[in-house]
Amino acid sequence: MKVGYLGPKGTFSYEACMNYCKNNEEKIEYRTIVDTILALEKNEIDEAVVPIENSLQGCVTDAIDTLIQNEDIKVKDEILLEINQNLMSNKVCKLEEIEIVYSHPQALAQCRKYLEERFKHAKIISVESTSYAAKKVSESMDNCACIGNIACLEEYNLNLIKKNIQDNEFNKTKFWVLSKDENEKTEKNKMSIIFSVKDKPGALYEVLEVFNTYNLNLTKIESRPAKTVLGEYYFWVDVSIQNGDERKAVEEIKEKEMYIRILGKY
Repeated sequence: MKVGYLGPKGTFSYEACMNYCKNNEEKIEYRTIVDTILALEKNEIDEAVVPIENSLQGCVTDAIDTLIQNEDIKVKDEILLEINQNLMSNKVCKLEEIEIVYSHPQALAQCRKYLEERFKHAKIISVESTSYAAKKVSESMDNCACIGNIACLEEYNLNLIKKNIQDNEFNKTKFWVLSKDENEKTEKNKMSIIFSVKDKPGALYEVLEVFNTYNLNLTKIESRPAKTVLGEYYFWVDVSIQNGDERKAVEEIKEKEMYIRILGKY
C-alpha cells in the first residue's frame, strides 16, 4: 500500500504518517497538502495523511477546501499530534545575526509572538513545509534559520538555537487519514460532514435543530466559502455519534432538499 504525506522527511505530517503506518507501507512525499490530496484522487497512492486542524490556528484551509472539491475522497481515521516548534540554523550564530527565517505559514503563525519580539530585523519567508524550510536553510550560504520539527535537526545537519518556541504550550494538530475506500473499523464514534443551506432566514437553524432532535453533539462547526458567488458557504461539522442516530439525521436533512455529504465515519 502507498501512503502519501506532505514532505520532505522531517515534517510533522511525516511524523504523523510514521505513527499511523504499522507495516511496510510505501511512504511517498509530496510538495504541498493539495498535491498530496490530489495524488489520492488520481490513484497515485492508496491513502493520504494530511493536517486538517491546529489547536492554535484552526482549520487548514487548503486541506478542507480540496476535500470539498473532491467527492470521492473519504476520512478514514484521525491522528492527534503534539506540536513543538524549534528554531534551527545552518551556522552557529546569535539571533541578531540571522537574516532570514523560513517555515510553513502555520508554523510561522504558531510562533508569531516569538518572531515579532526577536526578529524585527530579519525577513520571514513562508515555504511549502517545515522540512522544506530546513532543507533550504541547510543549503544556504546566508545566516538563516528555520522553524520546524526537532527531527529536522539531524536530518538536515542543523544547529539547535531554541526549543519549543511556539506561543502556546497547548499546541496540537489533528491529521486525517484519507482514502477512497470505506472505513472498515467496527467502532466509529465520530462523523465529519459538509452541508450547504438555502439562502433564507433560519436555514442554518433548521439543520442544527435536526442534530439536536437525534441527540447528536456537534464538536465543531466551521464555514468555508463555496467559491461560486459571494455569500454562499459550505459548513464543515464534526459530530459525536456515540449516543445518537446519525443515519436518521442525515436522511431528514436530505429530505429538506439541502446538500449534505458525509466525509467519513471513524
